[in-house]
Amino acid sequence: MRTPIRLLLTTCSLAAIAMPAAAQTAPAQEPSKEATSLGDVIVTAQRREQRILDVPVSVNVVSSEQLDRQNITTLADLSRAVPALNGAGGALSVRGVQTTGVSRSSEAAVSVVVDGVVMGRAAIGNLFDIQRVEVLSGPQGMLFGKNASAGVVNITTAAPDPAAFEVIGHIDYGENNYERERLTVNVPIASTAAVRVGLHNGRQDTLLRNSLTGARNYTEAYGGRARLLWEPTDALSINLSGDWEYSGNGGVLNAAFNRVGPGTPLEGRLAACGIVASPSNILNCSEAVSRQALESTRYGYAGQVDYRFANGFTVSSITAQRNLEIGDFGLKGPGGDSDFINLDILSTNISSTDYSSFTQEFKLVSPAGERLEYVAGLFYSDSDSRDQVVQAGTLGLLPPPLKTGRVIRVGYTQESYAAYGQATYHLTDRFSLIGGARYTNETLDADVESAGAAELASTYGFLFVPGFSNAITALDETVETKNWSWRVGAQYDWSDTLMTYLSVARGYKGAAVNDQGAPSGLSAVIRPEIPLNVEAGLKGAFLDGRVLATVSAFHTKVDDFQTPVYQPPTATNPVAGFFQGNAPHIITKGVDVNLYTRPLDGLTLNVGLIYNDASYASDFVVACNQRQSPGVGACSAAGTTAPTDQLANTPKWRGLVNGEYTRSIGGGWEGFVQADLTYQSSFDHSSTPDAFTRTRDSYLLGGRIGVRTEDGRYGLSVYGRNLLDNTYPYTVADAVSVFNGGARQSYYAAPSIDWRRNIGLSFDARF
Repeated sequence: MRTPIRLLLTTCSLAAIAMPAAAQTAPAQEPSKEATSLGDVIVTAQRREQRILDVPVSVNVVSSEQLDRQNITTLADLSRAVPALNGAGGALSVRGVQTTGVSRSSEAAVSVVVDGVVMGRAAIGNLFDIQRVEVLSGPQGMLFGKNASAGVVNITTAAPDPAAFEVIGHIDYGENNYERERLTVNVPIASTAAVRVGLHNGRQDTLLRNSLTGARNYTEAYGGRARLLWEPTDALSINLSGDWEYSGNGGVLNAAFNRVGPGTPLEGRLAACGIVASPSNILNCSEAVSRQALESTRYGYAGQVDYRFANGFTVSSITAQRNLEIGDFGLKGPGGDSDFINLDILSTNISSTDYSSFTQEFKLVSPAGERLEYVAGLFYSDSDSRDQVVQAGTLGLLPPPLKTGRVIRVGYTQESYAAYGQATYHLTDRFSLIGGARYTNETLDADVESAGAAELASTYGFLFVPGFSNAITALDETVETKNWSWRVGAQYDWSDTLMTYLSVARGYKGAAVNDQGAPSGLSAVIRPEIPLNVEAGLKGAFLDGRVLATVSAFHTKVDDFQTPVYQPPTATNPVAGFFQGNAPHIITKGVDVNLYTRPLDGLTLNVGLIYNDASYASDFVVACNQRQSPGVGACSAAGTTAPTDQLANTPKWRGLVNGEYTRSIGGGWEGFVQADLTYQSSFDHSSTPDAFTRTRDSYLLGGRIGVRTEDGRYGLSVYGRNLLDNTYPYTVADAVSVFNGGARQSYYAAPSIDWRRNIGLSFDARF
């Protein structure tokens, strides 16, 4: 299926670039332009269209033009445009708050919303044909729901245009077999209706190579979105959309050892594979490859109906279904090799998922410009998830071909009802009060079971080994939660282009269940996460709208922060380990500054900086690192220690600069130069202090130089990523170092394309 789609995309994109203008059925359309005044940028951060200068919320806007300038194609890439957003640790974070761990029922702290639809676990993987992205910092649960305790990534896709036929093509080709093709077709079908179809395809080799086979690992993704817009009257608008996306890779977990204890058996085993562990190592010798185990598809549909009454009120209905499928429930292994060597220590570690979510929202928006403005709504969601984990190997204890294993099955359903409302009352033309609340009532049903000895033997061929095969406790739990989230604030407009605001917001992230087992002494229920954010901000547009500046000072305390917690060994639970639970709290506080400017004709420049002092509660303890011994130094007799001074995966400083300079070169053509630099200070990859799992200060520089027609019809450029050729390994402790000969002294990292300088070509066409 993949080959025809790739050929279709490539052929169509090349055709779009090569097709002469005379062949068009409609005049070429100018590319969309950013707002004439930067202060007039329109956002929907408060669930209604407003100027960014009128919104008393910390919000960064990334326009379609900026997405193209910086070649931002994934949610994680957005961190190069928004200083408060980060993707370290594999999960999105805003101002350092993120959800990590293994509980399937614990939702992400950063909500992804596309065209008003909450994505849940089935969030989109690739950004293409996007009008704008808004990143809202701080708790946003009052308007956006229960999984927005840290912030929201609010995405608006490009709308169909009944006024013109349009075809847009884009191709990137670069080193490491990097390719990305995009094709968008806008087709008017009536004076009041149009269809817009966007397709994307991408592939790249990672730097990791298997020394046994010589093969390099790779990632790939392809899919599309179709959207119909029909406006039968001036008052009625109907949007229907559907999307589908596949992602996969070469079948090998993308990891390579970068530190191994000298003289350990693992060092010798790696040497036999031709591997020397080092921070720049890009080799492993895994013998377990399974593309099928790591494949995923996500898809869904949505329908939105908006009706605007003559008195200015607008009512909306948004109905959506989202689905996510990962892996294959019939797989028994090998696959997901977690030991990364050519021995079956733990060569099977496969997770399969079947997730679906249905949401329905009704929203009422009052007319703009009145003394009292408000938005109110009702929200319902129903999600169902079925997960299976298969883990197996010799654990270095059994002679091959014997192996032990375990099979864990997790199922949960979540049903949620909510009612919300927010009002702004303009006491004067300049001073306003804001207040709102959301009431949520939700029920979570979760069950966990492990395969017994008979099933392990007959179905999987695994030996039952006590302490491993039955390490997960059976669970059947129901959690009911009722919650109030709220926000109050004040706003003062010094002029039409300068405002200040102060707000206090209480958020909410729903309860979860410790579906990976809850040992004695640790509750099976993971309590709801409750953030309280105090924020003061200033926004202003200056120099005839050429400069937009936003500054916010924030203090957020998250009570019952959902995170992995360490359970030391006890008499009733002799096996220590990490389990999902609650830290007493975390605190993040700092200042977030952003500057968007067009200081000269042809020059666009964006600058962002965040200072974030983020810490755990003083009474929170974590496991000692694997090289420490209980009762020695800072490591207690129970094997615990104080956490890192700064929250895991959270640099204290993040700064970025990106911009473009364009100049006419005659003949209807213009040249352009683009550059973006991202800096972040050092940070730890886990809450456990360990010098080996800390990333030093990092600098990533990208750029582009090229030419294009002044009407934006054609373009050709050369781009570069990581032009400074810096390497910043994301290092984690080896989870099986007790079994593979690592002697609790081994670490590995995941090499990515950004580990090395990468150069490529881009082609664009629009007609």
